[in-house]
Amino acid sequence: MRPCWIGCCLLVPLLAGAQEPIRFPSDGGVIAVTDHGAVPNDGIDDTRAIQAALDAHPNGNRIVHLPPGEWIVSDTLRWPDGTGGNEQKRTILQGAGETLTTIRLPDGAPGFGEASAGKAVIWTGSRPAQRFRNAVRDLTIEVGKNNAGAIGLQFNASNQGCVRQVTIRAAEGSGLIGLDLGHTDEIGPLLVRDLTVEGFEVGISSKWPVNSNTFERVTLRGQRRLGWWNYHQMVFVRGLVSENAVTALYNEKDSWGTVTLLDATIRGLAPAAGTPGILNERQMYLRQVGVTGYPLAIDHADKGRDKGDVPAAGTVAEDTSHTNVVSLFREIRDGTFATAGAVAHLPVKETPSVPWGDPGRDWVNVVDFGADPEGREDASAALQAAIDAGAKTVYLPAGAEFRFDAEVEIRGPVERIIGLEGRFNADGGGALWRLVDGRHPRGLPDAPTVIVERCSNRSGGGSVKIRHESKRTLVVSSAIGFDVEGRGSGDIFLDDLCGHVELMQPGQSAWCRQLNSERQGTKCRNYGGRLWILGYKTEKTGTLIETTGGGITEVVGAFLYSNAGWVAGEPAFLIEDSTAILVGVNERNYNQQPVTLWVRETQAGETRELTERPWVYLSR
Repeated sequence: MRPCWIGCCLLVPLLAGAQEPIRFPSDGGVIAVTDHGAVPNDGIDDTRAIQAALDAHPNGNRIVHLPPGEWIVSDTLRWPDGTGGNEQKRTILQGAGETLTTIRLPDGAPGFGEASAGKAVIWTGSRPAQRFRNAVRDLTIEVGKNNAGAIGLQFNASNQGCVRQVTIRAAEGSGLIGLDLGHTDEIGPLLVRDLTVEGFEVGISSKWPVNSNTFERVTLRGQRRLGWWNYHQMVFVRGLVSENAVTALYNEKDSWGTVTLLDATIRGLAPAAGTPGILNERQMYLRQVGVTGYPLAIDHADKGRDKGDVPAAGTVAEDTSHTNVVSLFREIRDGTFATAGAVAHLPVKETPSVPWGDPGRDWVNVVDFGADPEGREDASAALQAAIDAGAKTVYLPAGAEFRFDAEVEIRGPVERIIGLEGRFNADGGGALWRLVDGRHPRGLPDAPTVIVERCSNRSGGGSVKIRHESKRTLVVSSAIGFDVEGRGSGDIFLDDLCGHVELMQPGQSAWCRQLNSERQGTKCRNYGGRLWILGYKTEKTGTLIETTGGGITEVVGAFLYSNAGWVAGEPAFLIEDSTAILVGVNERNYNQQPVTLWVRETQAGETRELTERPWVYLSR
């Protein structure tokens, strides 16, 4: 007998092309807000009920699910405090879909009226940088009229965490900040993808010097003061669209803040005289950034140090605000792209999606195949049996911990292994998941794309190695504790991953968004492959990326938190008979022992070294 499924109690008519609600199995450990008394679409305040659902499992790696409908809140929804230093982490607020689930703050909500005393609709924690795995997904936050102090979302996550498929909208003249990433220090690294902010004084606020934020596909509309206000933070952005009468992006002057921006469209809608589309007072890298409709396209206001403004409308193909393009083998005069010669950037592929499917028909629970949910026995055989059962999705329920000590083949029609935010232990060192072709025991065809997502090792619990030996596509997303090794021909996509990647098969390609690597020693390797990274954060000593064997590596935004004394003679980037393009390179060091050797590049037997940090580095 099949279990019922969370979310199936609400029958929502689907029009042709409408979004299908995201649902979960009832035995998946997902927390339904309806079980705590919340009722959608009844006009009654749901704050206490939703807060009770959030509080049910503090620091619990739990999904709190809001089925389709409108949910009224009149006070801040707060991530719960744990115990023993485990506060405000591992909590995921999950809607049924960006257009299907709405959290609404009513008009004139008490406490939200004063712009000088901003108050969040949703708050996910303060510093220090221990807010692992927090997420807000697949919903809309709506702020009603007469809420001048309302902040849509004050988000905080560390190492791995995300805001995905979210709209934050304020009524005309209402709202202070849409997405606030500056309410506390030590926010990030994290990933924001597919975000729309409409209205508010400021669309996005990002602040403070650690730990970097990565953004992809962000839309800003109708802000009253600034589209995006960055101060002191390192932000790495691809795919920004702004439609505003005010400045789209303001990078405020300070000693640290940097912006790396590519593939952006900035449209001015009747701005006031003298309004720049982009106001930059610090350091900025731009590529394929189009600015139209403003009297001044880009105001680089670090006078006396920057290269000057960009007054005319049009597209900046590639440039930096300052003369700081560096190479050991190219001739670059005056530190500018104009004298660097042609730069051949890697083509960027979008991360493919996998259909969610019907949990009642397409999903199976690894526990039903004999996996020990208390983690005492190796669950590898059970996972293999679940994969071979023929289902499209295999899930690891939350509230359980699974041990993996052996080899598993990912084969046949399975296209998703999802943790439902569950945890695993792989400290035995033998956990290896191999993505292979044509090896299903019953001859079932292979899914063209496989995603491994939304699970984590426990602290000190070792890592699972995923070895790609296939012509198929592999996606690893929103996860901690996976080391990915490429030995096949198919594409690899890593999104919001705390782990490492090694491309060991010449010609294989990997695209990474928000990659956090913290192991001691060499963190990532590219032997003859094509490695592209948007937003790369590391800790500890050791080479960040080793590129050899004719490989091509491109990094768009890198942040090294060098919290250990750097080893003399150890390069941050090693390049041997290969190509590397490094833009937006940042370091934060608080122990007076920063990196002393940034690049060691060898071409045709000749080795050269760079000891000063490059903002932009171009190899041969």
